[in-house]
Amino acid sequence: MKTLVFNGAGAGAGHTNLIALIDGENVVAQRLMAGRGASEQFAPLVRDLLHEAGWAGAPDLVAAVVGPGSFTGLRASLSLAAGLSAGWGCPVVGVTLGAAIRATLGRPDVTCVSVARRGRVFVDSPEGAVIAVQTDVLDASCWKAAAGDAVAEVSGLSCEVLDCVAPTALGILHAARDGRSRPLMPLYVDPPEAKPPAAGLRPAPL
Repeated sequence: MKTLVFNGAGAGAGHTNLIALIDGENVVAQRLMAGRGASEQFAPLVRDLLHEAGWAGAPDLVAAVVGPGSFTGLRASLSLAAGLSAGWGCPVVGVTLGAAIRATLGRPDVTCVSVARRGRVFVDSPEGAVIAVQTDVLDASCWKAAAGDAVAEVSGLSCEVLDCVAPTALGILHAARDGRSRPLMPLYVDPPEAKPPAAGLRPAPL
């Protein structure tokens, strides 16, 4: 089974975003990218990786991280994943960042803590919805284990802290295969900041 995998959720300077081609359980081609500016590289990188791996036909599956994370990175990577899926006629699925990290670690009890804005972190726990919370009021007393690129921002953690800041390509694939997939829609925890003009929208052109 051939799979194209995306992660465009990473918002920081670390190389946590990736595009990868997987044949069965073997990663045959992969590129890691930092969050800033990564979305500009997604489409040409897919072309380069397909050429590098010698894949002429369509993959069997496209799998992508749906968030939470970078607004621009998610929009770009998920739009590309949806477009390629439609063009190739193959299925496409999404997985949350937390589900992919838990699959990477093989630990269903891990709470994923990832970078957000304004002194907050995104918290994706094994049970419950993904939330954004200020680090100074975050209650982590019931966590069994934690991982993610913002774990260091949470002070006083008494749980096990695992050295995993982002999912691997195989982790994303396993989350997609193991019943943890979801529709390919961006997971936006925060409400949109853009608001309609106070005077209302302009009328549609004639």
